[in-house]
Amino acid sequence: MNRTIFCIACVVLAFDVPPHDAVAQTADREITWRTYAAERSARVRVFPSDNERRPTTIVLDDRHTNGGPITDDATFVADLVARELSIDPTNATFVFRFTPASFSGDASENGKTLLLRATFGRTGSGALSSPSWRVLTDDGLDDLLDRASL
Repeated sequence: MNRTIFCIACVVLAFDVPPHDAVAQTADREITWRTYAAERSARVRVFPSDNERRPTTIVLDDRHTNGGPITDDATFVADLVARELSIDPTNATFVFRFTPASFSGDASENGKTLLLRATFGRTGSGALSSPSWRVLTDDGLDDLLDRASL
């Protein structure tokens, strides 16, 4: 059994917390996946949300070493992250975050940040659909996270 899943199961059993609440408190992790061209990675942070329809907000930080934006793999990445967290990706809001450091290894995490919100649905066959995109402001992200900007 995956060590993370085991730890979440222990928290759920120990505190008798519904699984979503245990997942929503998962703070910070790195995910890696392979494309035809190269290995890619992203920082993943999970936050609870007050939105009943999408009670989880997942923030993904792109890496400059990826060779292209992770939005190219958005549907795959959303599915991968959701499977690792044992949640349905259609019940989450995904925020793809691009800081100056996303484009250059010498750049800082501070500065202008591009925030793209993606939500997913299901196709008639049950597959995860292409994302619905919206550009977010820092205030929009604050509203999603109910806390100060990242």
